[in-house]
Amino acid sequence: MNLEKWYVLKDKTAALSLRERVILLLAVLACVSFIWAQFFYLGFEKKLKQAQLEMRQQQQVSVEQSDQLSLLMTRLAHDPNAVLLKEQASLQTKLDALKQDIEERLRNLIEPELMADVMKKVLSDYQGLRLISAKNLPAAPLEIESKGNAEKQDRDSKAQAVLFSHAFQMELKGDYFQTLAFLKRLEEMKGFYWTMLHYEVEDYPQARIMLQLSTLSLEEGWIGV
Repeated sequence: MNLEKWYVLKDKTAALSLRERVILLLAVLACVSFIWAQFFYLGFEKKLKQAQLEMRQQQQVSVEQSDQLSLLMTRLAHDPNAVLLKEQASLQTKLDALKQDIEERLRNLIEPELMADVMKKVLSDYQGLRLISAKNLPAAPLEIESKGNAEKQDRDSKAQAVLFSHAFQMELKGDYFQTLAFLKRLEEMKGFYWTMLHYEVEDYPQARIMLQLSTLSLEEGWIGV
């Protein structure tokens, strides 16, 4: 709209009576309101109603899930296995603590697969002793049981931790003083314990010595030779 048309419109408007001006103003406002409602308000209102509907649906789902959770907690509270599950968890905790304590103590022992090498190395310092044979013995399990109350002492109420004893047997030949020096050296060492010692003189001063040493492990398996 150029300036000339604007003046023409202004003059026509000025020529109108007050009543006609009011009617024209109301008509313009109604037209603007219609355009605003048609293109802006109605779209916004639709989105608002959709958001409110989704919110009510989410609230309904939340209420249903809360009811289901309450029902589940009620069932768990009256679960006849709850006491047994609690006792099982307690026994498992004690078993884990026992295994950890055993592992700490086993750190001071020679690992089974290293026993043969350690013995050969020590024996190499005593040339007067001759190794006749060396062999593994089958691993023997050692069971440690933790018992509950007297009325519950059955298989299901025992926490067991199994250790395995790995025995290493050597047969040597030598005289008394050579054997004594070797045994003193073994006594100064740590990491194993004695199982058997047999000393028999065959052709003086030569004797046959049967020696058996053992170590412990949580794993079953023979000591490597």
